[in-house]
Amino acid sequence: MENNSMEKVSAAQAATKGEPAEYDLVILGGGTGSTIAAWTFARQGQRVAAVDRKYVGGSCPNIACLPSKNIIHSAKVASYFRRSDEFGIARKDFTVNMSAVRDRKRRMVSGWNNVYLDNYKKSGAEFILGSGRFIGPKTLEVRLHDGTIRQLRGAKVIINTGTRAVLEPVPGLVEAQPLTHIEALELDEVPGHLFVIGGGYVGLELAQAMRRFGSRVTIIDRNDRLMHREDDDVTEALQKLFEDEGIDIVLNATIKRISGKSGQSVKM
Repeated sequence: MENNSMEKVSAAQAATKGEPAEYDLVILGGGTGSTIAAWTFARQGQRVAAVDRKYVGGSCPNIACLPSKNIIHSAKVASYFRRSDEFGIARKDFTVNMSAVRDRKRRMVSGWNNVYLDNYKKSGAEFILGSGRFIGPKTLEVRLHDGTIRQLRGAKVIINTGTRAVLEPVPGLVEAQPLTHIEALELDEVPGHLFVIGGGYVGLELAQAMRRFGSRVTIIDRNDRLMHREDDDVTEALQKLFEDEGIDIVLNATIKRISGKSGQSVKM
């Protein structure tokens, strides 16, 4: 009886021979679906490699779900301080240190990165931090951050590369270098005036948080109401809440042109 494991090329052998390392499963993109699949199949004894160019665990523990809520919670605390008189607590002057807010978020992200890496180690799955591309059927070439090139081939391959923010073709928008949801969570100072283009849930979360930190905020949306895909009573309540918090809302608005640079001065 032949030993099939002897037919596979190990990572060390592959590097020496210039051949792809063989895996039962190769995953391109390291999001939540990828991590669960990698850990599950590796624990079943399969040889698994997951590739991501930047984030351990994908967007959820690094940008979206958890970090955004971390920032929002800090903003909620700032809101309580600002409204402390309502709760019978004499208010004293306070300032928001956005560098400290950001660092608190970063510590949480770092902690979760360590949890994910530990799970990879315990499950036996290999996590590879690098930029991957297909060079053949079920075969990936991965460029690591140190410039090293690796080739991986899987009996099965999962693609889980996710999405990214897209800038609309508004004249001057790209040149203005606007913040996306990624950069907005890395701010180290409170913006004097923040324009939020779009009234979807991501924009609204950031708008409310920055307002509570002390920024003047203006939301601009092409639709006739915020969160226009939701029920009327929901959008009406949201708009009333935002107006009560002092957020400016401009609806039925189309942006024709933008000039200037984000972080300095912008004209719309």
